[in-house]
Amino acid sequence: MSKILVIQPHKMLQHAIALSLFPQYQARMASSIPESSEIKDVDAVIVDAASLRETHGLSAQAIRLLQGWNVPIIWIDSVDSSAMPIDDNFVAVRTPIAKKSLQSAVAQCLGESPKRAGKRTRTTDQEDRPSRNAAASEEPIKGEVIELVDVVEEVPKIQDTNAS
Repeated sequence: MSKILVIQPHKMLQHAIALSLFPQYQARMASSIPESSEIKDVDAVIVDAASLRETHGLSAQAIRLLQGWNVPIIWIDSVDSSAMPIDDNFVAVRTPIAKKSLQSAVAQCLGESPKRAGKRTRTTDQEDRPSRNAAASEEPIKGEVIELVDVVEEVPKIQDTNAS
């Protein structure tokens, strides 16, 4: 089973991403970018750059640290970021995150067949390892966004105290 490190500062999003990867992958969570020595036993890393930028900021030093890692990295961002490291080890996924696009990006990083990532069919003329740029051009899948909560506003009932 492949081990994936998820760098996500928000607990709810950590849980949602872990659920979308289960049962194919074993996910380990971190709320910030760890030292290089802590990633030796993982097969891939998922970095939610958009969330990191909102909470801690995403420094140039942190990006240089990521570029030095020898593992495939899935870069989740809400914008076309010039800060995104350009490398063969990086696959870009745009927010909002769809379960299928995340699974597809993980499969690309690990060199797995799309079937394992949740796709039903595969043509025989496809390469065993699809182009890493395919996930960057993928549009978000409507209706399959990972929703964490639904906000429901209720109007408080006013009790009639003048009832006779």
